[in-house]
Amino acid sequence: MQDEIESKLETSLLIRFARGCLKMIVAIIIMAIGATYGIGSYTFFGEVFSEHGQGVSGLMLVSFLAGIPISIGILVGFLATRQTPENILKSSCLSSLSVILFVFSAGAILREGVICIVMAIPIFLVLAVMGGILGALMSNFGGSHSSKLLSVTIVLPFLFAPLERKLSDVTAYQTITQTIYVTAPPEIVWHHINFPLNIRPSELQNGLAYHIGAPYPIEARTLEGRVGGLRKLRWQRGVEFEAIISTWELNKHIAWNYKFGSKSFPSGSFDEHIVIGGHYFNLESTAYTLTPIGNGTQLSIEVNTSVTTNFNWYADFLARIIVNDAERAFLQFYKNRSESKNKVRAIGWVNCSAVS
Repeated sequence: MQDEIESKLETSLLIRFARGCLKMIVAIIIMAIGATYGIGSYTFFGEVFSEHGQGVSGLMLVSFLAGIPISIGILVGFLATRQTPENILKSSCLSSLSVILFVFSAGAILREGVICIVMAIPIFLVLAVMGGILGALMSNFGGSHSSKLLSVTIVLPFLFAPLERKLSDVTAYQTITQTIYVTAPPEIVWHHINFPLNIRPSELQNGLAYHIGAPYPIEARTLEGRVGGLRKLRWQRGVEFEAIISTWELNKHIAWNYKFGSKSFPSGSFDEHIVIGGHYFNLESTAYTLTPIGNGTQLSIEVNTSVTTNFNWYADFLARIIVNDAERAFLQFYKNRSESKNKVRAIGWVNCSAVS
């Protein structure tokens, strides 16, 4: 009798285990279906709705950035609810996991850049959860029309995309300022601003942009110390560009406007959707103001940028976070160098400043 009970118990446990494994396999398949839909959409939007010669990407359409995550959520939520009716929480979780699988597959298989992935994930997850809830409700209350509703929903982003392409992108401008106190005289700080040479990645290790894939600066040189003078900048991965000085007050104030060319950012040096000076994001200008205070200097930075999209409410928010963080990293960089015990040899700068 005891053996029979134990045998039944073991059989019951095996059945439960098998059912659990089956449910897990089905859940993985559902997530894979959502991710596959996402990857297919990524490829389609990237090829069909992009104008590569003009730097315009179909992946920057709201139809893709909002429509596809929502559609993935609806698709996964619909299928998950068919497996376990009325389990909306499970539908939302599977939708989020499916979007994560899609995003990282885009990075691994389709070579999407890390910066774009990091910037997209927060909004993608929110939209996927919303889609998962909608998909679950559609499955539970759509009745005999639920499958038709699902088919129409996952096609909608592809129908809206051609219409959205006819809309003109709107440009939003950002002006971001920060200040730091440097225990060094203005002329020392001034030198380091105009000649930040041999920059080591460790000197900008707190910069968020560099941790998510932006190339580190290597050096910058002010070649002509005057209004209209030239400043050359060089970053890792072959990035090189120039800036034209717009304001020049020796040891007090300097500002420049950036000048980017077609060869400034070699292929692979940046995520193609957010190349600086490209269609969607531009670094307009930078200014530094040096104010003597006691035995040191108050160093202020002002950076002007712009974003041009149909979702500036989100693009503007992200641009401010990244630029604000980069400003803080650069101010700390100049503070550390200016306060270093190593003496500055400014002989070369004397010749340069004499031009002004």
